[in-house]
Amino acid sequence: MQNIANRKSTQEIACFLWYNVIMRKQIPLTEYIIAANIMQLRLNLNIEQYIQDDGKVQLVQNIVERMNIQEIFKNDNNKGRKPSVNPITMLKVIIFCYSEGIYSTRAIEKMCKYDLRVKYILNEEKQVDHSTISRYQKRLIGTTEKLLQEFTQILIEEKLIDLSSVYIDGTKIESNANRYSFVWRKAVEKNKKKLQKKIIKKLELEEGISEKTIKNRIKQEFFKIKNKCKKEKIEFVQGKGKRKSEEQKEYEELKNYYEKIKQYDKHLRIMKKRNSYAKTDKEATFMRMKEDHMRNGQLKPAYNVQYATSSNFIIGSYISEKPSDMYTLKPFVKKLHKKYNKEMEKIVADAGYESEENYDYLNNKKLKAYIKPSKYKIQKTRKYKKEEEERQKLIYDKEKDTYQDENRKIYIRIKDKIRKRESGYKSKTKVYKCFDYNTNGQKTKTYYFTEKFEKYRKQSQENIQSEEGINERINRSIQAEGVFSKLKEGLGYKRFRHKGKKNIEKEIDMMAIAININTLLNKLKRKETKPTRYEKIAA
Repeated sequence: MQNIANRKSTQEIACFLWYNVIMRKQIPLTEYIIAANIMQLRLNLNIEQYIQDDGKVQLVQNIVERMNIQEIFKNDNNKGRKPSVNPITMLKVIIFCYSEGIYSTRAIEKMCKYDLRVKYILNEEKQVDHSTISRYQKRLIGTTEKLLQEFTQILIEEKLIDLSSVYIDGTKIESNANRYSFVWRKAVEKNKKKLQKKIIKKLELEEGISEKTIKNRIKQEFFKIKNKCKKEKIEFVQGKGKRKSEEQKEYEELKNYYEKIKQYDKHLRIMKKRNSYAKTDKEATFMRMKEDHMRNGQLKPAYNVQYATSSNFIIGSYISEKPSDMYTLKPFVKKLHKKYNKEMEKIVADAGYESEENYDYLNNKKLKAYIKPSKYKIQKTRKYKKEEEERQKLIYDKEKDTYQDENRKIYIRIKDKIRKRESGYKSKTKVYKCFDYNTNGQKTKTYYFTEKFEKYRKQSQENIQSEEGINERINRSIQAEGVFSKLKEGLGYKRFRHKGKKNIEKEIDMMAIAININTLLNKLKRKETKPTRYEKIAA
């Protein structure tokens, strides 16, 4: 009877499995054992079936193997714990993931687990998690510039890049900071002056006393009342229905003044020469962005990202805290010139980079400037042409240092304007004025001459209007601006994921390497073996 009962229960289980597993195909999520018998292990030793001639995997491996990685990481061998994965292998994984538009450490961890291409790069090494990837990315800070330079050197050796023409352009990328954590210089300076007036009145100090003296006096008075309260054991009270002593009131007022003045000094110290900064990323500056989703011209914390390109490849990067491109050209070219001074001949940039200081620096470095004048479009208007024609007709008297126009009106040199830049560079503007102009209701007329700047501008305009210059402008618009299209639209990188300038520099260099990998892969697929160069189509 027991055997019959066991046979019956076995038949019932079989029927249950047949109906639920085979017919309905519904397996309870918790019953892994039930489905185990119907699953079959499949072992396919043909790895080529899974890695189907993915050129990018082989390309990343070849490029990294050719880099002098040991020299780059030689000073980083004894820092922290022993890495669970070979640093060179980890670098290959990160570059590959970045080239696929994957930047999050958790997303890279997922790629290491499930993506066959990344598993192929890992080559059966220990499984990595997001914390391991994060630690490795911190190690890359300060080395990525050298990695990009090594990549560029490989391209030079393979004759895929021509550094005679360097195209520079920039964009603003939003920082990983709170959009409303702003600190403005004007507000800080205004409030600081108001506070100083209150302190002068409170302590009965002399008007016009120095900031340093005010700060020292308020500090002395604060610690004086603090020690008095402590010595006399004055009890501080708070809340409704409790009366504060005169000493407590004095202590709280002086403490507020002292802490406020320290806070304002701290804000100005963090800002340095900037006009603003974000509290949640102190190196980010508030800038006007093109991506204005609120359509109100809202300023956002961001960094000014500069890329230098040649033959469609990125050869260098520069991060600036200043919104204007004009202040970035000189330090950026200086950085590039140290690496590629023998190959560089021409610098091509748009109107935002034009200044006398930049022209003078490029001239001293014997680099030919192809910079569009900031008034390039205005020059085509009728009004500007008329004014320029009148200016050209002026006759200069060298002995008297005066100008005379066609109506015999005399323009006397009244003063020289000297403008000093933050870098210390001085530009000189001569001011000539006619006091008896009396034409069309205008009593006086003034002309401004910045001779050095006008000379450089004229030369640069001649350069860009030549046949060679037209081709250089075509290449700049395609190559330099195209890089940011690949970065923002192609790889979806529109906002930084890290804070601090050092992290941003690391991130933007890694993105440059990733973009170069994709560009090189497409070039090899098209079997192009020469540097990319675009020419104007003949009419």
